[in-house]
Amino acid sequence: MNIFLACFLNGLYKEYKWLYSEYKLNWSNPKKHTELTPKEIKIIINKYQSDLHNNSTRKLVFKRVKKIQSILDTRLKKYQFETYNEFNRYGNLKEYRFYQFVVAYKKALENYYKDVVFD
Repeated sequence: MNIFLACFLNGLYKEYKWLYSEYKLNWSNPKKHTELTPKEIKIIINKYQSDLHNNSTRKLVFKRVKKIQSILDTRLKKYQFETYNEFNRYGNLKEYRFYQFVVAYKKALENYYKDVVFD
């Protein structure tokens, strides 16, 4: 099943659309044939965490972001079982990069909510 369709059926269309547009705008590089580096992931976390504190980005509901992550996770696990080549272990690398972006945004959201609760 298509990721868009799975998110649409689960009522996550707005969140998926916003996350995907943010990913395409800033972090999708069609010429890059590797996954996001740990440095890029850290940059994503820091950027969105500071933007959340400044109210300059959209605050998504944590539970919905986690649900999108689980949809992507099950899709990527399906690829792992079907591929035997180490080079193609993620199946669709674009989906894996988007998955990494969603996980990084979720971590930034989690850090933001921790800061809000403890302050």
